Amino acid sequence: MAKISFVLFAVALIAFLHAYEARKVVNFGEAFEKDLQKAEAMIAEEVKAKKTNIQGLTSEVKTLSKSEVMLKDLGNAYKKDMDLRPYEKKLKNFSRVVAVKKAPVKNNKKPVSIIQSILKDFGLNGGRD
Repeated sequence: MAKISFVLFAVALIAFLHAYEARKVVNFGEAFEKDLQKAEAMIAEEVKAKKTNIQGLTSEVKTLSKSEVMLKDLGNAYKKDMDLRPYEKKLKNFSRVVAVKKAPVKNNKKPVSIIQSILKDFGLNGGRD
């Protein structure tokens, strides 16, 4: 009788373990799904941040390209001893655009754009201190 009750106890224990492992697999699948959703949300957030960063860099590249073209024109005009007054208004407008897009400065110095320093070097009115 003791042997039969021990065998029944062992069978019950094995059945309980199988049921417990089956439930654990289901919970693992749910946990995996939740982790997957969290990972997808994090990736979407990262992609959004990268797109914003890329758009900012694209606008900065456009601004720098315009600046390069404008400075080449100004340099050519200066080399040919042409009147630089026509470039003054163009540079002032561009200087305002560049000043708006400029990153905040951490020190107490007053920010000076490249265009303003060039205007100051040429002695034009836009190179204010």
